[in-house]
Amino acid sequence: MRFLRSKNPSLRSDEDIISDFRKTGNQALIGVLFDRYSHLVYAVSYNHLKDEEDCKDAVLHIFENLGRDLNRYEIKNFSSWLHVVTKNYSLRQLSKRKETLPITNESYLVEEVESGPEFNVHLPNLSKAMEQLNEEQKICIDLFYIKEQSYKEITEQTGFDLNQVKATFKTAKEI
Repeated sequence: MRFLRSKNPSLRSDEDIISDFRKTGNQALIGVLFDRYSHLVYAVSYNHLKDEEDCKDAVLHIFENLGRDLNRYEIKNFSSWLHVVTKNYSLRQLSKRKETLPITNESYLVEEVESGPEFNVHLPNLSKAMEQLNEEQKICIDLFYIKEQSYKEITEQTGFDLNQVKATFKTAKEI
């Protein structure tokens, strides 16, 4: 998989690269992130898809849309965000194939992602899990995962402050 590894990794932080990309729109900066993370995107997608060609397609698809996504979402931890984006893309591909995934006890746990609605995979036990939440938690979960709104949009729509929204997600995860 030579095309996935660079011999010249940039010493700049992900945050600096993303900030510069937002200011300039320079596609070469996406190339830096590609060099840095394409092998990890491939590995995460291979964990789900188990097919080399599908994984290569996943890498290309994710990085083709990266410029748009970097401008759309506030990303605090790029590598974690990219991991979730990759996992969701892979799960959507499996869903398109009509493959079923085993359900585990963790199948309806929510992953907190600062960046927005990328964790939008239909979860089989979602309605069961939602019944266990209080009204505030249900509203936040619905807005974030179903209506694909960011934390900021949730705070604007509900009147909850940002810390209250984050705390709501944290307590919802514990239920």
